[in-house]
Amino acid sequence: MPDGCTPGCGACCRWIALQVNPQYDNPDIARWIGLHGIRLQRRDAGLFAYIPTPCSALGDDGMCTIYEERPEVCRIFPTSEAEVVMVDEYVGEKVCTVKFEEGVTSG
Repeated sequence: MPDGCTPGCGACCRWIALQVNPQYDNPDIARWIGLHGIRLQRRDAGLFAYIPTPCSALGDDGMCTIYEERPEVCRIFPTSEAEVVMVDEYVGEKVCTVKFEEGVTSG
C-alpha cells in the first residue's frame, strides 16, 4: 500500500480512466456516453473516459483481495499528485490521503 494510503478506502479501485479518441468530445457522442454512466474529462494528456466499474479484486471491506499478486500498475499508483487529484475529482470530494513531497513522484 502506498505511504499515506488509508486502509479500506479503495476509491482508486472503484473506476477506471481510459484515454479515448478526441472525437468522443462531440456533444452528441458525449451525451450518449454520459447516458451509459461514463463521464468524459479533458486532462493535460487528452480526453479520458471515467468508467464506474469496480475492480473484481476489490473486497467488500475496500481492501485488495490479491494484494501480493496485484498488477504493476496497481503497485505504482498513484505516481503523481495529479493522480491523487484525479481520484478526488472522480469521487467528488477529498478522499485520497496519499501525499507527495513537492516535485517528487513515486514509481
